[in-house]
Amino acid sequence: MNSFDIAILGAGPAGCAAALSLAQTQCRAALFEKEQFPRPKICGDGVCDRSVNVLRAISPQYYNEFLHLAEKQAMHSTLLFYKNNRFELKLKHAGYTCKREMFDNFLFSLVLRNARNVEIFQNCAIQRVEEINGGFVLHNAHGEQFKTRLLIVANGAKSAIAQQLSGKKFSQTNSGVAIRAYYEGVSGCTPQSIELHYKKEFFPGYLWIFPMAHGECNVGFGTSIDIVKNDSVPMQERLQQWISSDPNLAQRFANARRISPLQGGLVPYNHNSFHCSGEGFMLCGDAASLIDPISGGGIGNAMLSGRLAALQAIDCVKNNDFSAAKTKHYEQRLKKRLHREMKTRLRIQQSILRFPFLLSAVAVLAKSKAIFNRITRWYN
Repeated sequence: MNSFDIAILGAGPAGCAAALSLAQTQCRAALFEKEQFPRPKICGDGVCDRSVNVLRAISPQYYNEFLHLAEKQAMHSTLLFYKNNRFELKLKHAGYTCKREMFDNFLFSLVLRNARNVEIFQNCAIQRVEEINGGFVLHNAHGEQFKTRLLIVANGAKSAIAQQLSGKKFSQTNSGVAIRAYYEGVSGCTPQSIELHYKKEFFPGYLWIFPMAHGECNVGFGTSIDIVKNDSVPMQERLQQWISSDPNLAQRFANARRISPLQGGLVPYNHNSFHCSGEGFMLCGDAASLIDPISGGGIGNAMLSGRLAALQAIDCVKNNDFSAAKTKHYEQRLKKRLHREMKTRLRIQQSILRFPFLLSAVAVLAKSKAIFNRITRWYN
């Protein structure tokens, strides 16, 4: 049976950030991925400044390599649309759009190249985790077993293993769902600006148009699961209705062509809860429900959590201490970084959900440039 100090479940942004942070340490680690790279990933494809800042913290070289990645597109502002009003939110630091298949494969390629102490297992979904004295035994679909003293769980939303270890059952109440497809020929896009289109009845969701490299656009629609359940119109039809019923969007999509299927995925919003560690384990990314409750973005928080978990894992191995008290330090550092931000954004979300007229009130007030700047500073 192969034995490791640390096992990382999932090779998405959180898992790769953890693996890269463990590179060239004395830790013997394993990275398990259920698929084979490069593999597609349903996402809005927004790579925020936090994502690239974490990459730079791991290695300035990795950051520079990302800046030379041909498949990315720089974004310097967000355009907000509500009731025929258009507002531009300037970004303090550049974000990017990049297809997740490309971005994830970029991160994974860095792990392959640089993390020599991390053994990689592709097409190796861990189906069951058995707790034993001094760690865990991992079981995959092929009947193989692996032993580890510490688990970093980064295998996505609704992770059965995260639920088993944390004792917390997945709750749809705290989640959303989103669909997206790639289009070509969408007119009227503003260079280096992503678009968010809002309707009161779908808040905290929105319709998005994200310009991509090579003239494509990622177009999608997401909202809370409760709204989807109570809507008699399927999400795919709702997206098409939204586009066709809006004169501006209808004109812009008149000659557009969808070049991929409409596909969907789960969006586990963070509800200002950071209970993501325990005896011999730490949860990261979507497995820890770290998605922004307003923007729906999660890559940056996933990478941050992966890096912080890896740094804590190094300390655990060094001190031969994998106790809940030791892994709690990861949870505390993550909360310190994200608590205020998530608390503010959750408050915005819940206030507008409780009093929908606030969305209209904010739109009216935001017509004043001074007030809009204050609102955006509050959000940031």
